[in-house]
Amino acid sequence: MLAPNASIYSIPQPLSGSSQASIINFDDANGLVGIAELVPDVFIVAGGQFNGLAAPVPGSMTVWELDLGKEESATRVITKIPESGFLNGVTSISGCSSAVLVADTGLSLVWRVDTATGQYEKAAEVPEMLPVANATMQLGVNGVHVRGGYLYFDNSNRGAIYRLPIDKRGIAVEGAEAELVAQLANGANMDDFLIDEEGRFWAATNSGNSVEVVDGDSPSVIVAGSLTQLTVAGDTALALGRTKEDKNIVYVVTGGALAAPVNGTVTEPAKVVAIDKTGF
Repeated sequence: MLAPNASIYSIPQPLSGSSQASIINFDDANGLVGIAELVPDVFIVAGGQFNGLAAPVPGSMTVWELDLGKEESATRVITKIPESGFLNGVTSISGCSSAVLVADTGLSLVWRVDTATGQYEKAAEVPEMLPVANATMQLGVNGVHVRGGYLYFDNSNRGAIYRLPIDKRGIAVEGAEAELVAQLANGANMDDFLIDEEGRFWAATNSGNSVEVVDGDSPSVIVAGSLTQLTVAGDTALALGRTKEDKNIVYVVTGGALAAPVNGTVTEPAKVVAIDKTGF
């Protein structure tokens, strides 16, 4: 979650160490939780008002459009989802330029939001999206991605990634069941994840202060950080580079271990870390 200022930042040349610049601030929110590119330079952002980490103000969850293709960045409210619990990850839908899927961690389901009309509906709700009953922090479905006719989603408490068949609109196929496709080792939790070109899963463990990779049926491997390190402390999200210069870079956004301080006391400011995945 990006807080306490609900701002979108730009890092023009990330590999050169350039400083960030705020693009725009969402005045009616104090936290942003998910972002996805709908079409080039147009992004869909979810967020709202929060009373603390993972504690949204009921009725405040909102989905915005951010257009960076104009001379001046512009935003508009697509819709509020007052009955939602805790909006989280956002993903575009392959072949559809007018809708996104938004994870609702609070209600353990995924919404489909029409970005043109603002109408929304339940897209998927399966048991694998539920949190673990005895978990200290109740966090089920979190990150979401669409690929090859499937909705891929993770469950934070379970440290697992599943996939569910969906139709062209992004709605779960009737009667379909979720399939486990990746599991982190040693009971690690999971925040966001990505799928690289080779089909591997890269996972941010947040309270685990590490990035783990799952390749096929092999056990997950830690590729950066550890419980006692600040390398990627409180890592919350991942993204692949998209240019010739950074196509092999995995960018990791961290929260500085605010939710679970390293060694119980150590935190740091949020940051973006670059991992070269060449050789993994």
